[in-house]
Amino acid sequence: MVWGGVASETLQLNEDTLWTGTPGNYTNPKAPEALTEVRKLVDDGKYAEATEAAVKLSGDPSDVYQLLGDINLEFDDSHLNYAEETYSRELDLDTATVRIKYSVGDIEYTREHFASNPDQVIVTKISASKSGSLSFTVSLDSKLHHGSHVNGKNQIVLEGSCPGKRITPKFLSINENPKGIQFSAVLDLQISGDRGVIHVLDDKKLRVEEADWAVLHLVASSSFEDPFTKPSDSKRDPTSESLTASNSIRNLSYSDLYAHHLDDYQNLFHRVSLQLSKTEHQNSVPGALLLFKAINELLLRISRNHLELTTTERPKTSNELAASKSW
Repeated sequence: MVWGGVASETLQLNEDTLWTGTPGNYTNPKAPEALTEVRKLVDDGKYAEATEAAVKLSGDPSDVYQLLGDINLEFDDSHLNYAEETYSRELDLDTATVRIKYSVGDIEYTREHFASNPDQVIVTKISASKSGSLSFTVSLDSKLHHGSHVNGKNQIVLEGSCPGKRITPKFLSINENPKGIQFSAVLDLQISGDRGVIHVLDDKKLRVEEADWAVLHLVASSSFEDPFTKPSDSKRDPTSESLTASNSIRNLSYSDLYAHHLDDYQNLFHRVSLQLSKTEHQNSVPGALLLFKAINELLLRISRNHLELTTTERPKTSNELAASKSW
């Protein structure tokens, strides 16, 4: 998720396998008994009571999906003075690319983001139209239990864990909640070779100064093995896997990664196209008005059908049919 801020930007990160809890049996042993009760209430025509009793059919609450974290970008205060009429944010469905553009004075800033399936990486390119005008700070954060540090001169490593229980008991602190699935994310930062410099801040952030452009690679992994393996029994090392994945694409240029992404995505997206031709005769009724009238007619038909259904006699149950035959 790209929020599209100007002086500060947030990219919300997801990893498919991040959930709270551990493998378990979430079935309800009392469900068959509850089902018998619900069926009897329905047969007796007591629908409100049947709806209330149906709650007993539910099993124990399942565990919940967790967000991995955020990429945080902080730009200079001068970006607060951007020209509002120059700001644009778009999601290009043809290329599956998010673009943010705006101008500060005579400098145009552009950010491009895409998630590549073949290379399993989220890629961001930030550029300025004037040489040496790009400066910003980047960091990784998470609402889950985590820690982060700078690795080398241009890499940030985020390590954390999901809660071992969906709801932390009141008598347990966050740190005492048993650890669940472990995860790791690695952000690799590259800047224009002839201009710019990278500084390390507090061993947690990277600061880019006076660059032409910057490219960020974000890869992530977790300790999830399968639905039946407890997190504590997992043999996977998400940090090692993420570092290996990051190193495998480090020598690929932005153009290479973008080409891989487009080839993979457009082979699917371009299977179908929709073209709307223009009519020869201009309709005097605006299209929005025609659509409004069509929606009104559709709602009228739906409400009429609903009224007819609710006023017809309810189909008899098997018990009622048997009783009528006995007479």
